[in-house]
Amino acid sequence: MRRLLPTLALLVAAGCSTESTLGPVESPPSAQLGRTAFSRECAQCHSAADGFDLAFFSFTDTTIIRRAVKHVDTATARNIVAYIRSLAVPHASEGLRLFQPGNAVLGSDIEFAVTLFGQDLWPAGLTSAALKAIDPRQVRVALRLPVWSDESSNLDWMPDVALPAAILDHGGRQAEAAIAGYRAAPTVENLRRAVQALRVADRTPDNPGAPCLLEDPARVRYLECFEVRRWTSTLVAQHLLRQEGTASLGSDLHDVWWDVGNAARKSRADPSQTVSRVNENWATWMFLGWSFDPSRHPSVYTGGGLRSLGLNRHATFVALRSEVARPVNSPMVYDDLVQAVMFSPGGWTAATTAFGLRHLLERLAAGDRPTRPEQRIEAAAAVNRAVMEAAKKIPLADRAALSFLAEQVLAGLGQ
Repeated sequence: MRRLLPTLALLVAAGCSTESTLGPVESPPSAQLGRTAFSRECAQCHSAADGFDLAFFSFTDTTIIRRAVKHVDTATARNIVAYIRSLAVPHASEGLRLFQPGNAVLGSDIEFAVTLFGQDLWPAGLTSAALKAIDPRQVRVALRLPVWSDESSNLDWMPDVALPAAILDHGGRQAEAAIAGYRAAPTVENLRRAVQALRVADRTPDNPGAPCLLEDPARVRYLECFEVRRWTSTLVAQHLLRQEGTASLGSDLHDVWWDVGNAARKSRADPSQTVSRVNENWATWMFLGWSFDPSRHPSVYTGGGLRSLGLNRHATFVALRSEVARPVNSPMVYDDLVQAVMFSPGGWTAATTAFGLRHLLERLAAGDRPTRPEQRIEAAAAVNRAVMEAAKKIPLADRAALSFLAEQVLAGLGQ
C-alpha cells in the first residue's frame, strides 16, 4: 500500500473548534468512557464512527482536546483522547495527500509533460496500447489532491457539517439504516448499499430535502450538496484506509469523488452559492474519481476543470487516456478527440489530433463503431469539428496529413 497522509489539523467533529483552559484532571482518563462520548457527541460528523481516522492520521492530544471541548467538558475530552490512543490501527506519516500519485506534487503543467513523456511534446510514436497501459493513479501531476482535514480551507475530505436529517430520513430512513449496517459489518457490499442510499437521498426529486438536484435551479442547494458528497466520499476513503490498500472498489463507489467535483463545478451558476476555491475543488475531485476509472465520464468535465487551472497538458492527457479506455462501440471516443484538440497546447495539437484519429481508425478496423445511425452522424460531425479546430492551431504543412486521417475515419463511419 502507498501510505496516505494529511496534515495534523483534522477534526473530532466537523466545525468543532474552540479554545479552552484545561483544568486539573481529578481521575485518570477512561478509554471506555471516551468511546461512549465519541459515539454520542462526535460520530455524527465522521464516516468513521469509531474514531479510526483520528488514530490513523495521528492527531495530537491537544488538537483532539481543543476541538472536542466545543461539545464536551475537559474531562470528557481527555477520555476521548484516551480512547483514540487505545485504537490499534496503522498510522500514516505526516504530510502525504490521499492517493496523490507518487506522493509528490509537480510544479507546473510543463513539468507534468516532461515527467511523463521526457519532453514537452505528445510523443509521436505513442501507441494506443502504450497509453492505455499508463495508470493515471501513478502519474505525477501538478495538482494537490485533498488532505484529510484542513481547518483553513475546504480543499479537504472532511465536511464542515454532519449529514442533514433530510438525507438520513429519506425513504423510511434508508440511508441511516444502511450506514449503521456498514458500520456493524464493514464489507464492500454494505459500503455499496450505504453509498447508494446516500446518493439516492441527495439527488432524487422525491426527497423534498435533496440538495443535489443540480439541474433544478429552484431546488438545488450547492453548498449543502458539496458537504453531503464530501461526507459520502470519506466513507469510501476510510474503507480503503482500513483495508490498507488502494485497489479499485468499483466505479459506482469511486464516482462519489467525481460527484464532489461536479457539485463544485455546477455551483458556479449561482454566485450566492458558489463553493469556495471552486476551480480547485472541481479539478481535484473530478481528477481523483476519473483516475480510478478513465472510461466513464465525458472528458470535457474533468479536462475542463484542469484547464481552468491552466493545466492544459493534463487535460489533453485526460481526454486521450479516456479515449483509449472507452468500451467497445462507445460514441464518447469522438468527443474525446474534440476535447483533446481543444485542450492541447499549440505545439501538441498536430500530434494529439493524429493520435486520436489513428486510435479511431484502430477501433473501426476492429468493427468498433457507434451502433445507431444518428450516433454515427454525430461522430462524423465531431471528427470534422476536431480537424477544423486543429487547423486553427497548427502549421499549414501539417493539415494535409490530418485531413487524410480524418477522411479515413469518416469512410469507416460510412459518412
